[in-house]
Amino acid sequence: MVVDHDPIHQAKAVEPWWAKPPRGERLFLPTDGPRANPLARAFGDVHDLCTRNHTRTRWRDLVADVVEHLHVNGPWRDQRSDIYDDPAVTVAVESMTMEETLVAAD
Repeated sequence: MVVDHDPIHQAKAVEPWWAKPPRGERLFLPTDGPRANPLARAFGDVHDLCTRNHTRTRWRDLVADVVEHLHVNGPWRDQRSDIYDDPAVTVAVESMTMEETLVAAD
């Protein structure tokens, strides 16, 4: 399951649920990397283009701007970050995979 770093995803009350089989694995999105985190990119776009410097005097007008922005520009097609093609990242991921394989074999 891919999750962000919201505290609810790491809460003590959630840990027993994760411990019960059959469960998957949590894959955390980057903590601060909008290029690699589609949710952060979408929220960042809305903030940059609608809410950061708005001059609306009524909430409903501001909300209408956000809805229009989402209608015109969304859904965001995930565009893979160039970081995934970086050789150093590939080596690190392969190294982690090898370590996990060795630990599982022991």
